[in-house]
Amino acid sequence: MIQKTLTQLSLAMLVACFSLTVNAEDVYSSTQSLQWSESAVEAEADSKTINALSQEDVWLRIRNGFKIDDAASNNPLVAVHESWYAARPESIHRMVDRSRRYLYHIVQEVDRRAMPMEIALLPMIESAFKSTALSSSSASGIWQFIPSTGRHYGLRQDAWYDGRRDFPAATNAALDYLSKLYLDFGDWQLALAAYNCGEGCVARAIEKNVQLGLPTDYASLTLPAETRNYVPKLLAIKNLIRNPDQYGLVIDSLPNQPYFNQIPVHANLDMHSAARLADMNNDEFMVLNAAFPRKLIRSDTPVNLLVPVDKADQFQRNLEAGNWDSWQPYAAKKGERPADIAKRFDVSVDRLTELNQFNLKRGKLANAQTILVPVRLRGGVATLAADIPQAVAPTNPNPQRHIVQRGETLFGVARRYGLSAAQLTAANPEIDANLKVGQQILLPAENPPNLRDVSFSRQDAVVPRTQKSAARSTRYTVKRGDTLHAIAQRFDVKLSEIKSWNPELNDDGKVQAGQTVIVNKS
Repeated sequence: MIQKTLTQLSLAMLVACFSLTVNAEDVYSSTQSLQWSESAVEAEADSKTINALSQEDVWLRIRNGFKIDDAASNNPLVAVHESWYAARPESIHRMVDRSRRYLYHIVQEVDRRAMPMEIALLPMIESAFKSTALSSSSASGIWQFIPSTGRHYGLRQDAWYDGRRDFPAATNAALDYLSKLYLDFGDWQLALAAYNCGEGCVARAIEKNVQLGLPTDYASLTLPAETRNYVPKLLAIKNLIRNPDQYGLVIDSLPNQPYFNQIPVHANLDMHSAARLADMNNDEFMVLNAAFPRKLIRSDTPVNLLVPVDKADQFQRNLEAGNWDSWQPYAAKKGERPADIAKRFDVSVDRLTELNQFNLKRGKLANAQTILVPVRLRGGVATLAADIPQAVAPTNPNPQRHIVQRGETLFGVARRYGLSAAQLTAANPEIDANLKVGQQILLPAENPPNLRDVSFSRQDAVVPRTQKSAARSTRYTVKRGDTLHAIAQRFDVKLSEIKSWNPELNDDGKVQAGQTVIVNKS
């Protein structure tokens, strides 16, 4: 009995000890939970502070939005480019200063699409944020679109307007293109590489590595030298922007607010007048509005002009008041001097020359030609000097004749009006391939001219009229450095089409300077 009682007592004591152990663990667990909660509160507070700061500074938004794996910076080429950039602080500061006009808009668009913020820095390695940048391969604008890719993504290009240099339009096109490339390759480094050298280039490199049983990540691919350095350059810039102090750089904060407003304009307005309406320096205004190669906005081309936020209201008021100069055609006679024309229209010779291409001989017009002259607008009403009856506003938005300008070719004029070279030669039997400045070309009445947006209205193409077969063909004389692929892109045709039109070409597609190839058949 005693033994049984002792046994029960022992069991009771064990249960009590076990209960104490459990209670102690519960207390410890509660303490740990409390400590975690305090850390979480601190972390959340820090996060809120960072987010609040990000809402004030574009640079912080960029730094907080980096998404490309930091392991990518292990590529030794990244360190090479970091050292190169860090050794040139003045260049970095100039580039950063240029970017301040554009970054808020880019960051907004990148953020809206949930893309990595590294993309916002891409113009730094593409163009250094120079709005008029032009590469040897004819890539243009901040995002460096070549003509064919620009057209594919909706960037209109003609003699008056180049959408590749229209910052908002080009930004939208670039992000569309990069999004498409990411969907193609599923990796941002590969997408960026394809932005540089093309989808086919990256796809072929991947296929080669697959066949060899090698990795297919960006660093493992055999790519052109420029493309091998492309992503490392961007990652080097990323590291400099993320930790400027580490590289001895000072980057001032950038207010998280728009730099410019987009104001629709539908008028014949030259860029100098537009800058004056905004009370801005000409150069600064043209940096924002680089899409107009002739520095003139045509009334049949509605566009958005970019005006700094603090100047936008003033610009809008002055635009509506009509206190600016419009530019209209003037039939200048052979022998007239530009200086005399400038004096009669109260405009400087430099400004007149900027908007016109004069064909001069001993300081006089070698031929009669139609030029653009200013028309004073006051309250929206055009006024001309009484003794200048020749200056008239065009009454027909679809003119029946075209006045040849310097550098134009038959092929270019035909493309501009949506016609074929054969149609123009049929309507103008007296003309030949060598057009002359000031020459008038009749546009076929049965095919009303409809100005078409093209990017190469001044190509060196000729249309021989000596053979029946050539009457419907356009030929191009190959120049040094030309390739068949480049010629196809230049004339907006497929490589296979050029090969089919020129069966005499070698199988390897190589061409030599001086060789003539057919680039269009109609």
